Amino acid sequence: MTTKNTVEAVTDNRFSIEEKVAFLKQPEVYPFHAQKVNTKETHMSWIFFVGNFVYKLKKPVRYNYLDHRTLASRLKDCRREIRLNKKLAEDIYIGLTPLTSTEEGKLELSGNGKIEEWLVKMNYISQETMLDHAIRHNCINEERLKQAALLLSNFYKEEPSVRMGEEEYKKKLRKEVIENYKALIQPDYKLPEQVIKKLTNKLLCFLEKHSLLFNERVSQKKIIEAHGDLRPEHVCLTPKPVIIDRLEFSRALRILDTAEELSYFAMECEMLGNVVLGEFFFNTYSEQTSDNINPSLVLFYKIKRACLRAYLGARHVTESNYKRDNGWLTKANRYVALAEQYDKILTT
Repeated sequence: MTTKNTVEAVTDNRFSIEEKVAFLKQPEVYPFHAQKVNTKETHMSWIFFVGNFVYKLKKPVRYNYLDHRTLASRLKDCRREIRLNKKLAEDIYIGLTPLTSTEEGKLELSGNGKIEEWLVKMNYISQETMLDHAIRHNCINEERLKQAALLLSNFYKEEPSVRMGEEEYKKKLRKEVIENYKALIQPDYKLPEQVIKKLTNKLLCFLEKHSLLFNERVSQKKIIEAHGDLRPEHVCLTPKPVIIDRLEFSRALRILDTAEELSYFAMECEMLGNVVLGEFFFNTYSEQTSDNINPSLVLFYKIKRACLRAYLGARHVTESNYKRDNGWLTKANRYVALAEQYDKILTT
């Protein structure tokens, strides 16, 4: 699961990503009165917070799971992002906004000239309404939390199962575990190799010995196109709760057992210090679907996901923007330690 990104050698338009970002940082370019533009950079996007709206610009990058080097590919994923997120955040994702250029070679937002880029436009949601903020500040609105859990459970009920055979699903899990192991033991990360090896062997052993358990998840049609990145910071406890940032760039990464996604969410809540929220979402899901998930399966998925998150944190040290930030390796080691805690409970 190595990840190399390549900034686009601009062939589909005449403006670089730096020029586009510099333009969008200016308050006066927006078609409404904007006093300030706040920005956030991620691996794959630039995000611009402007008054009551948010604009997302996808970077012209390539990873092993996506290729955004052309305008056409970025447009395709912009459209997919809006479509997918309508199911869990219908009122948040507004639509596409073009970034255009004039005949004089100047950029415009929503102009009539040549389209140079596409942006996803969204309604702004205050960070104070996010579940991770509520956990950190111990201010969870229980009624809104219940509505968010029901929203997710109903989404799982309505989403059709993915056509996948039992052996195919187990092969997929095995491949993910092995690939993540190979990624985690890279020397640059300086993570405890013997611990990671022990965790990997535990996962593979459990997968082998409890083959029927995974067969049941497939036969019960619990493998769906899920959210794909269900973390507390994506659960918004607004008056009408929504769940944002459904993963759009890879269908393969969205194909999950509902139990795995809920386990991932619970694990992330536990990383923030809350050990009951995950159980609350599990219980709501079980009440709505009559799917009583085996506790050992939950531990298996938690270990698997904690190892993945360890890698996603550790890989920052190989990227120029983050090399000097030791916080990422600290976080990666915290995920490994959490996986060890689960490992002590899980029996094979």
